[in-house]
Amino acid sequence: MRWRCRSAVGLLWLLFMGAPIPSATQDKKALEIVHRTIAAYGGEASVYLLRQKGQLRGFVKAYLEDGSTREGEITIRFLHRLEKQDELRQVELRFPNAPTLIITYDGERVWGTENGAPIVLRLRTEAAFRAELKHNYETLLRYREYKAEVKYVGREKRSGIDVDVVDLTLPDGSTTRYFISARTFRILHLEYDVSVPSVRKPIRFRDSFYDFRVVQTTLVPYRVERYEDGRLVQEIRFTEIAYGMQIEEAQFRPSGSGDGKRL
Repeated sequence: MRWRCRSAVGLLWLLFMGAPIPSATQDKKALEIVHRTIAAYGGEASVYLLRQKGQLRGFVKAYLEDGSTREGEITIRFLHRLEKQDELRQVELRFPNAPTLIITYDGERVWGTENGAPIVLRLRTEAAFRAELKHNYETLLRYREYKAEVKYVGREKRSGIDVDVVDLTLPDGSTTRYFISARTFRILHLEYDVSVPSVRKPIRFRDSFYDFRVVQTTLVPYRVERYEDGRLVQEIRFTEIAYGMQIEEAQFRPSGSGDGKRL
């Protein structure tokens, strides 16, 4: 136990020693809101240590353009690499009467399989998956690690709730807008744009978060809705969330290579 505590302290020391001191360009109002938000999610220890790796299971409902829906199961596995400031991520989808689809980011590329056979992902699918790696609510909680700039936009009402609006900009210039409850400091929504090759204008994504619960000392939304250009396209209801479980980098590497069909 003593070694584990020292290891935890060491990781946080490395993180904060490497993090930039807030400069004059950092918005003090935004920083105050972000720090209160981090505290609402369990504090920096929960964010940087507990959320290093984990697995989320639940049910997913896809809303198709023709008005129909498909329901299935979803499993998300992730491994955050503090030293590389990135996150390996794998999403497994199981729908009735359909092959099992797995989409993975291995630290270099995004690849997919159907029932274990390699496939070539559609450009839109790959672009959306890559965008989600950095446009998510945890990016705000890890803003110091990512050397991001935060800016206070103002206060507005969303569904009758007062929210503070904060923009986060990463060193590569990508921006995510967060809508944070002025009362609870929970992240209720986030928005970002994704450019897709061969598509004339960027797609506006919005994620909305509901049903917050405490899991192993950290706050987690158990229901997530995703919108594309204002249209609901996906709803996830998690049933099981576990952090700190055994997950290795090898799980995110493809077992083979080859050509496949586009999905």
